[in-house]
Amino acid sequence: MFPTLLLMLVVVEVGLPLLLFLLRDRVIFLPSARPTPEEGLRFLNGRADVELVRIPRSDGRLLAAYDARPKGDSSPAGPVVIFFHGNAGNIGGRAPLLEDFVAGTRARTVLFDYSGYGGNSGSPSEEEVRLDGVAVFEYLIDDGVAPERIVLYGESLGAAVALAVAADRRCAGVVAQSAFSSLSSMALRAYPWMPLVGLLARGAFPSTEMVGEMDVPLLVVHGTRDRIVPFSEGERLHAAAPSSTEFLPVEGAGHNDFFAVAGADYLALLGERIRAWTRPVDN
Repeated sequence: MFPTLLLMLVVVEVGLPLLLFLLRDRVIFLPSARPTPEEGLRFLNGRADVELVRIPRSDGRLLAAYDARPKGDSSPAGPVVIFFHGNAGNIGGRAPLLEDFVAGTRARTVLFDYSGYGGNSGSPSEEEVRLDGVAVFEYLIDDGVAPERIVLYGESLGAAVALAVAADRRCAGVVAQSAFSSLSSMALRAYPWMPLVGLLARGAFPSTEMVGEMDVPLLVVHGTRDRIVPFSEGERLHAAAPSSTEFLPVEGAGHNDFFAVAGADYLALLGERIRAWTRPVDN
């Protein structure tokens, strides 16, 4: 009896964590192929000018993205937001959100899909999605956008990716919405009975380390009723950031209903922060 229990304990405490570690990318990233980026355009109602573009990576692969501008705004010198979405779905399903985001903030916004999402080739991993973000950043630079005009906005896992890109590329500021402090922290929350999971995840998506070294403005935003990435994760991320970092709790917001609860007032405030962080550049 005792050897059987011991074997079961080893399987649970060692075997399962090792299996999760080996399958970590499949556990972390949940891409969808549908709706395709082209299909997503059908969900728009004309509140923003949205163009579907293909952004090249350094290895030649292309990333689908929406390059969206406020309706009727062709200003070449305004702020530009790169939107890093969360781990599930794709940009096609987020097209209406993008339209609301652009109309509310009055900022040009590029929403892109990671490798393996929405029909993009490749497979997502921590390093691959970082390279995807860098490619989008370079796309804007090649388009004549100065780094001082680029703001990185990340939701959930996308916040960790945005912070990693900010560590590589100078930008105007970063917004971390519904973000976790580290993958290790989230692993221990999900599997508290398997401490080895947290140990194996140590060093992956180390957002607290990233924010500790930031020298550009950072806004940490979190819903108080988030059950997927708990509010305390946002508090922990804010505590690790420079003292000038702003923390904005959104009362009553969960994880998947964040924008619906935050509403137009949040987007208007966000637009103000974005414009405060950026400065016009004469072209």
